Amino acid sequence: MVEKPGDPTARLIAETAERLVRLWASRSELHHPGWGRPFRPLGELLPEQDTEFAAQNPQMVPLLWYPALRHGSSRAPVVDVFDHLPAELGPALPRRQELSRIYSWALASRTALDWIAECLDGRGLLEVGAGSGYWAWLLRARGIDVLATDAASGTEQNGWTDRFQFTAVRPGGAAEEAAAHPDRVLALLWPPHRDPMAVDALRAYRGPGVLYLGDRPGGICAERSFFTELATHWRPLSHCPLTLRWLGNRDVATFFVRR
Repeated sequence: MVEKPGDPTARLIAETAERLVRLWASRSELHHPGWGRPFRPLGELLPEQDTEFAAQNPQMVPLLWYPALRHGSSRAPVVDVFDHLPAELGPALPRRQELSRIYSWALASRTALDWIAECLDGRGLLEVGAGSGYWAWLLRARGIDVLATDAASGTEQNGWTDRFQFTAVRPGGAAEEAAAHPDRVLALLWPPHRDPMAVDALRAYRGPGVLYLGDRPGGICAERSFFTELATHWRPLSHCPLTLRWLGNRDVATFFVRR
């Protein structure tokens, strides 16, 4: 990450983490009006390997101390992160949109990275609409061959990211890149809402597999035709065993192969 000494974003994140650590030192759970279940620090609800990973993952600091809920089974847990504190507990937290524009609109976990590596089975990955390159950066650090592309890379036109570039993202239209790389698995990570980018890439792609991480049909990713295309020509082969998401989203991470 390109970051200058005294960068206000880094300072805000560090200060937020320190404030939340002090908050949880005085209590074990939080109660939000309208919620029957108490919230606990995210770090206490993740599998151990994901907590250890998060401590080294800039996106997840200070999220380890954000209030969170866990549900689902022990084999496929769902952990929701809330970007609010009760009003009486001091200044507002950095919100999902602020943090997503710096890092990624999808929350990363060690479990998700391990699962992606398993799905790839040694193949390379093509990520279109890679934005800041955050996921590509994490995957490259694991030794995965990632070609990260974005039509707005190197311009001021990308309204989904803010200032930081984590790794090299080359300019390239999604459909053109998908058509040019049938040897790679196609990755679509939170493709933009009401935008044909995702369906255009999917229709142009002739490769063996698609990795989709984002909201469900009718939500705030892609457009309906993308999900119709997926359902018609692709079948789900694997789901990520941990769902880590912002509260209110309906994230799903699925690996598809052709029908």
